Amino acid sequence: MKAILIFFVSFGLLLAKAQDKQTFDRIKKHVYDDEHSSAMSANNRATVWSNQLTETGAWSDIDYASKSISLWPPGEHLERLRALILAYVSPESKSYQQKRLYDKILLAAKYWANNRFESTNWWHNEIASPKAIGVCLILMKFGKERIPAAVEAQLVKLMERGDPYTKTGANKSDIAMHYFYRALILEDENLLASAMEQLLFPIQLVDGKEGLQYDFSYLQHGPQLYIAGYGEEFLKGISKVMAYVRETSYAVDKNKLDLFEKFLLETYLPIIRSRYIDFNVHGRGISRPDILRKDQEAAILQQMQLIDPAKNDVWKKGIAKLDSLQSFDAVDQAVHKHYWKGDYTTHLRKQFHFNVRMASHRTNKSESGNGENMLGKNMTDGVTNIQVFGPEYYNIMPVWEWDKIPGTTTRDYRGDQELKEQWGKLAANGFSGGVSNGQIGVSAMKVAYDSVFAQKAWFFFDKEIVCLGSGITCSAREPVVTTLNQTWLNGPVVWNGKEPLSADSLLRNVKQGEYIVHNRVGYYFPKAMKVGLTAKEQLGSWYRINRSRSKDPVRGKVFKLWFEHATGPVDGTYAYIVVPGIERMDKTAMQKLKIWHNTPAVQAVEHQALAVSQAVIHQPGTYQIGAWSIQTDKPVILQITKDDDVFKLDVADPFQKEKTVRLHLVNKKGKVNETVEIALPQAEYAGSTVSKTMLSSH
Repeated sequence: MKAILIFFVSFGLLLAKAQDKQTFDRIKKHVYDDEHSSAMSANNRATVWSNQLTETGAWSDIDYASKSISLWPPGEHLERLRALILAYVSPESKSYQQKRLYDKILLAAKYWANNRFESTNWWHNEIASPKAIGVCLILMKFGKERIPAAVEAQLVKLMERGDPYTKTGANKSDIAMHYFYRALILEDENLLASAMEQLLFPIQLVDGKEGLQYDFSYLQHGPQLYIAGYGEEFLKGISKVMAYVRETSYAVDKNKLDLFEKFLLETYLPIIRSRYIDFNVHGRGISRPDILRKDQEAAILQQMQLIDPAKNDVWKKGIAKLDSLQSFDAVDQAVHKHYWKGDYTTHLRKQFHFNVRMASHRTNKSESGNGENMLGKNMTDGVTNIQVFGPEYYNIMPVWEWDKIPGTTTRDYRGDQELKEQWGKLAANGFSGGVSNGQIGVSAMKVAYDSVFAQKAWFFFDKEIVCLGSGITCSAREPVVTTLNQTWLNGPVVWNGKEPLSADSLLRNVKQGEYIVHNRVGYYFPKAMKVGLTAKEQLGSWYRINRSRSKDPVRGKVFKLWFEHATGPVDGTYAYIVVPGIERMDKTAMQKLKIWHNTPAVQAVEHQALAVSQAVIHQPGTYQIGAWSIQTDKPVILQITKDDDVFKLDVADPFQKEKTVRLHLVNKKGKVNETVEIALPQAEYAGSTVSKTMLSSH
């Protein structure tokens, strides 16, 4: 009886071990299949690199002594090694399983194993290199000949870098990813379980800490907006690992999958227009060439097809959006969203995107670091991204005049000023927020930076965005400007529907009711202003904004439009209306937009055709906004919309600190006379919109 029991226990252990072996083999095969998808492009380069490899196992054109922070040359060695291995293990390759290629692979692998190349940037040492080694070693499991155990052990030892338990957000996932690869190479169950715990740990909502927020924005490097960049790495890394462990006991649970998909489908994908993402969400990454084009990110959606095939139609639509063949206006949408944790607003339509990036003492201003984004000092001061076709700002950054960033109110320096603070710094202002009903809304911030003070507000309706500035004050010697746009010049600049721009540069006093149309975007002036405009070539280089990039000159023709506030403004103002997605301006429609207030106390607009009233109230008091009398005891952002016999009130707290707001609302025509005390959202939802319905007697 005892012998039989021992037999069954031994048999059970053998069976469990066999099942574990099958799990490891299945996951490794998924890694191989994923990497194999890029085999053909790698094969084209593998022959050249194989022939160029020296007898020592190095490439003579790589500077192995470099400690470079950003583009680290030794990392290229591992990229080339991966290409050689893909050519060796891919049946389609002309070098498939060839002994000559294997010998070259072994030479290159030994060269890396016998050295310890280091960058002064920890990211290369603790993330990029260990991940690259892991992929190479897993791919070699599918070769006719394997990496010798002693060499593999040396390389695995080099992977033992970084601690995912001490990192957050995308950095945690990236380090855990090479722990995951190492677990597969060693077939270590405990290491795999630990890696999976850390890989999936960032799929949770956090309140202001680094990672995925309750408003489904993404923050990294402190409370700094990074929906692309680090948010993108979060999507890439976790979609990969979820696809690798599908159909195994390590597969992601439904709750985490739902959170992940919500960020992907409702935050990340919507702000891509015809392959090009909003430059506001890329942080210091905007100083890198080609970064705004997102065709390569289709790989995330291809992974999702494997992970959640039930949503295949959704993933196909997403892939089509990143396909160059899809029309720029193919996505029919009417979405307005304010991200109260990220200080970011999106206004998305079939005809256009109009997004705003702000900052407050709850969020970091844009960062400079590792020699990147050297001139981005104003990149969080109410920056507007206006896209109709998609590539309006693609690779324009080297030639930008950086104190005229779209949407900002800034000092107009003689030359571009470097951003001194590294890695982001909390903004000085407390007032920043927005209100939204899902389709329209209002956003506002108070700028207090670089000796410039201003109250900026954006009133988003269906087709129009009213942009107001008040309280503009600056005692510095430089003039102050508000920039409406700075984008690639594409087609004629037309004044008032009939006057094509005859010069490439001008300064002009525009009258109330005048307007400009360029590249299907209209700019309407509801008050007289002094306008500057250029439509000419600008010169720069990638190096001037990113020290690891080329000093070669970059040229391009740029459309740049701004207001002149002159030197030493005190309580200055501006007003303009942007109407994107049009060929010509509808002046009749402009008359339906009433700017009732634009003062340091209140900024308010009514869209009479839509029966919408919106207000940014900086100081408690009573204000008349069209037919509405609004009294408030707190600063507040609000909008009132009408639907049949019902008025809907949407409210948000721009300071994110109040518990209640008391409002007295009177509309004699609508027969409303109501006092309401609204409980404002708290904790992780502070700053989000709260709504109340008021009944009319009509």
